[in-house]
Amino acid sequence: MTSLNHRTTQTLTQGKGIQLSGNDVTTEKFFIQKTLRDGGRIRFKVRYSAELKDFCLLEIFLINAQTQTPVASMTIPNSGSSTKVQEQEQEFSIWESGDYYFFFKMSSNSGKLLIEEYQLYWLIS
Repeated sequence: MTSLNHRTTQTLTQGKGIQLSGNDVTTEKFFIQKTLRDGGRIRFKVRYSAELKDFCLLEIFLINAQTQTPVASMTIPNSGSSTKVQEQEQEFSIWESGDYYFFFKMSSNSGKLLIEEYQLYWLIS
């Protein structure tokens, strides 16, 4: 029996230091074995900073490598200014195991975004 405060996590993939300046970035493929069917939750966490001239969306897509289709996404709005390091977290619905990759995109070429680090992890509650 586990306590209510005890949570076990397993990192599925992580990375850092991705520079976006109007260019899209695709990560390396990684394999997801445990999904929502295994009784846990899959969470995505990203830390980023920005130097922007205008409004811009940071769009992050989780892509199924076999079908080349997005299975989850996260959109973060940013105003036209410098942003110190911020962190966002969201639950992703991943039902099928397999190879996946992330696609990071800016909605406009209005400055620079730096993905300080990101992590996709499986959480057993």
